[in-house]
Amino acid sequence: MAAAERREQIAQVAQRLFAERGYRAVGVDEIARGAGVSPPILYDHFDSKRGLYAHLLERQAGELAARVASGTAEVAGGKARLRAAFDAFFALVEEQPLLAGDRTVDEELRATARQRDGQAQAVLIEVLGGSSARLFADAPERERALELTARMLQGGLLALASWWREHPETPRAVLVEHAMAIAWTGLRALRKNGRR
Repeated sequence: MAAAERREQIAQVAQRLFAERGYRAVGVDEIARGAGVSPPILYDHFDSKRGLYAHLLERQAGELAARVASGTAEVAGGKARLRAAFDAFFALVEEQPLLAGDRTVDEELRATARQRDGQAQAVLIEVLGGSSARLFADAPERERALELTARMLQGGLLALASWWREHPETPRAVLVEHAMAIAWTGLRALRKNGRR
């Protein structure tokens, strides 16, 4: 097996195990065994379990940003852009287990998780800034309004992703439409009521 393929195999096994049981509950031996390699081979590709986990967090953030950018670039209009962003998020969740910001890990990994979450929030802010420009255009604290809205949506999307793991028979489109119904109704209400 080529080195790049082996590295990817290790990463996929680790991602599944970390998502299922958390960082602390998964050992290097278990990851290596699941990937069909020895621990020394794993260490040839990743310098530590911490380094592997950080790599996975950073990779997920990058994948999400790329998918949302690609999905939203092809559509026009605020509602269509928001739907495309939600669909890109749930497509990622459908294809790979999402790593939660495990609060039991050390400060360095918590910082990496916060950075990943910040990147996801920045993606949402960019979509909202384009989608809801009229909504927040006159807000005296536009940046804060965008940040608060993105944070609320991010939390809701993560909660739905967690629920979906327990209900995998639910079609992705159902989650996208439900998220849209709530988010778009709320955004329209903000605009109608003039709240910032």
